[in-house]
Amino acid sequence: MFTGSVVTGESPIVLSAVCEPRVRMAIWNRPNPWSVAAVFPPSLGFTCGGHWIDVDEPAPFWLMEDIQRLGEIFSMVSGESGWRARTETVTDRACPRLHEDATPLRMITTYLGAGTEWLFASEAGDDLDVRKTSTRTRLRTVAPGAVAMIKGSEAGRSEDGALVLHRSPAASRARPRHVCVMDRPARAET
Repeated sequence: MFTGSVVTGESPIVLSAVCEPRVRMAIWNRPNPWSVAAVFPPSLGFTCGGHWIDVDEPAPFWLMEDIQRLGEIFSMVSGESGWRARTETVTDRACPRLHEDATPLRMITTYLGAGTEWLFASEAGDDLDVRKTSTRTRLRTVAPGAVAMIKGSEAGRSEDGALVLHRSPAASRARPRHVCVMDRPARAET
């Protein structure tokens, strides 16, 4: 389904729509792979140079399986042979302001808690802190388990694609969020 420059669907193939110039975000609405019985580590880093995955510490099998699948999708969509990911348990609002990431492409999925909040820049105007009721009522939320691929400022802009801004929702120790963020691999400075 198209909503301006945002595409949603029930298949991972929908994520490839982010390659279209006017599309700024694609959301794969999938069943959440995390269950209450599954262990979620507080924080882990993953990197893939194209051939194998390197993990900071041992990770639960279900998470390794999901990260590997998401990494394969990220590589296909981004054209990168590798990727880096981090999973973390968030107990505060990490990014409270609406923003565009300083990256070409970012993949975000929330396993537990409220998902990423987003709206079109034209709906926010200058209210990037979401203080106005009119802005708050326009916020949309990516469902837990769903996967969002969002173009950042390094992706450039097309004239017919509406800019999409996003932010982290509120979290606390009583209501934590388990999140995974995936980006292209770090580049060596030359």
